[in-house]
This record gives sequence, structure tokens and C-alpha cells, in this order.
Amino acid sequence: MFNKLFNSKLNEIADWIIRLIMLNVMMIFYSLAIVTIYPAISAGYNMFSDYTSQKNPTLFKGYFKYFKTELFRKIIIEIIIAIVFFLAYLNIRYYDTSLEQTASSFYLIGYYISLALIAIWTATSFYTIVVVKVNPSVRYRNLFKLAFFLAGKFYLTTLLLVSIVLIPFLLIILASTISPLVFIFMGLSIPVLLGALVTKNAVRYLERLDNSNDQVRD
Repeated sequence: MFNKLFNSKLNEIADWIIRLIMLNVMMIFYSLAIVTIYPAISAGYNMFSDYTSQKNPTLFKGYFKYFKTELFRKIIIEIIIAIVFFLAYLNIRYYDTSLEQTASSFYLIGYYISLALIAIWTATSFYTIVVVKVNPSVRYRNLFKLAFFLAGKFYLTTLLLVSIVLIPFLLIILASTISPLVFIFMGLSIPVLLGALVTKNAVRYLERLDNSNDQVRD
């Protein structure tokens, strides 16, 4: 009995190690086109979300299925997110340059407002992946509205997500003290897995909301 239980746990650990490594490699590979970074990470999130919900999609087929689902739509979402971040960066650079020339309270207030808007947009961007998980074909306007709402509703989860997203950057910074192979094999999959774990309540909330809307339409 003990041997069966031990072997079962050992197999489960081995399965998770394989998932972490293979999904990490696939997310990196499918992100190489740059414009497919969002679809690649979204597919990884969906896979980990399924695994943590006791679902067992096939590793390669499941990932590719999620990756290609509404692929063009996800690329558009990535472009929108990138454009807003770029504009926000230019805005901050403008206020930063202005503050170097003139120590004005107007520019200082504008600088901090810009930082706050970037923080809000960052949190909203995180939750778009959650919304797309539940409803891949959601309209763009509703997508960002729902993502913004979730970022505020689950604010503690949002703070956790901000911390989790820093993990890959920390691994890059610590590359001189730890093996770069850690990033290659698990640098993306671990944060995405943690993201899937902490956003389970948000996914359930959206699924209930989606089901109730379907009942109203029926």
C-alpha cells in the first residue's frame, strides 16, 4: 500500500516537472515571432489552469489548440496592450524631461498620475488573459472593461500577480549566480503556473457570470 502511494506521488511529481519544462519551452518557442507572445503565454496559462482544476488536456495538442484559438484576435490584443504601454512611456518621458528643466508641481502631479495609469494598465493587461481563458471571442471593449473590473474586485490577487510577474526578471538579473537553464526550462512556466493558481477565483467568477448571462439569453 505504501509503495503504491509513494509511486503514485512520484509519478505525479514527475508529470508536473515534465509539464513545467515542456510548457516553458513551448511558450518561449511560440513567442519568438514577438507578435505571438500574448497567444503563447495565454495558451500556457490555459493549460496550467486546466491542470490545477483536475483537467488533463494533452500536452502538445492541448497547448497548440489553445494557441491557435482566436489567434488573430489575441495578436490584436497584444498590439493594443503594447501601444498603450508605449504611449504611457512617452508620457512619462515627457514629464520626466520637463521636471529636469522646471521643478513644477504641475509636471510632478502629471508624472505620478502617469505612473498610476501604467500600474492600472499593467493590472488590466494581466486579467485580459483570464477573460480570454473563459471567453476567447469576447469583444475588445468588453474584454478590457471586464479585465479592469477584475483587477479592482480581486485587488489582493492583483498585488500577488504584480509580484509573480517579477520572477522572470529576477531570474535574468540573477543569471550570473544561478544556472541560465533555470530560466530556459522553468523561468516562464513557474510564474504562469502561480498566476493560474492565484486567479482561480477570478476564473470561477467569470464562468458563473458567463453561465448566468447564457441563462438570461435563453
